[in-house]
Amino acid sequence: MDYESFYTKLNGYHPLSSSLRAYLKVVLREICLVDNKPIETLHWKDYPLTFISKGTLKTKLESKIDPGRSLLLFHFEGMVLPQFLEKNLEDFQLKTTTISGATLMAIPSGHLHNLYKLFPEFHKVIEGINLNNFTELFHLAFDIKNVKSDDRLAALLKLHPNMFQLASSKDIADSIGMHAHTLSTLKNKYFNNK
Repeated sequence: MDYESFYTKLNGYHPLSSSLRAYLKVVLREICLVDNKPIETLHWKDYPLTFISKGTLKTKLESKIDPGRSLLLFHFEGMVLPQFLEKNLEDFQLKTTTISGATLMAIPSGHLHNLYKLFPEFHKVIEGINLNNFTELFHLAFDIKNVKSDDRLAALLKLHPNMFQLASSKDIADSIGMHAHTLSTLKNKYFNNK
């Protein structure tokens, strides 16, 4: 397992003590997933904190009342995988799935009590993760409302130039808040102007 990338990510939220690093090294579990594998609800009960060591995942919120209306978040290698719980199951479906095979590093739920009790900085790490996730979602909503669609596509491709090899055009369109036909037009324009 690649512990260093996990430690580096957590250290970005709050500095980790050497004792917390040692504890995490003992308790972390590696989970290998195949392509298009959904993350079941039980995963979150067993592993409430999950880090993407390799691969790409997506979380899709789709309307059951108006099929085809959806919003999608990509989760890339080196990210802490956010935990979601849809409460309105009559109107929406929320699903996290691997795009390509993925390797996750996860902290089993049975160790959370000890982590909070024995390592005061763990509270700050979790607080940092939550603040980061909320801020990212808020910026996504802002961008969808206020940033032109071609600029949203350019920003995504700047961060992930191989995005069209990783995901379908429909998923990419859902992630930047546009229709797949609009994305097709913008994609041709973007790549012809390069």
